[in-house]
Amino acid sequence: MAATAMEHDGGGEEVVTPGELLGNSSSLLAGHGAYADGRSVRASVTGHRRLVPPPPGSTDQRSTVEVVGHKAHGAVPQPGSVVIARVTKVMARMASADIMCVDSKAVKEKFTGMIRWYTGSDQLD
Repeated sequence: MAATAMEHDGGGEEVVTPGELLGNSSSLLAGHGAYADGRSVRASVTGHRRLVPPPPGSTDQRSTVEVVGHKAHGAVPQPGSVVIARVTKVMARMASADIMCVDSKAVKEKFTGMIRWYTGSDQLD
């Protein structure tokens, strides 16, 4: 489905899912329901992909890609968000958790997160 979503930049809206590739960050800005992941822009929620052209006179001429759900989404965790979570499973090098609040807002949908334990030697240079 990612290839279809990237090919279709017209007025129609396509259904996308979290993590799905929406396009390249060199040509698109991440709007509501999307996030920049390195050189990619990806969906953070399930919904319809929509392109919003840049405002007239804007110095940045990239379109903004948004993902709009068919129902109101509550708080959605983004990279760097502060969350309150309940740990549901603990393993040797990671733990799973159910996220209950994102940046002091309660979530309307269940989100599961993973917390990975690593040492400085685990990081790539």
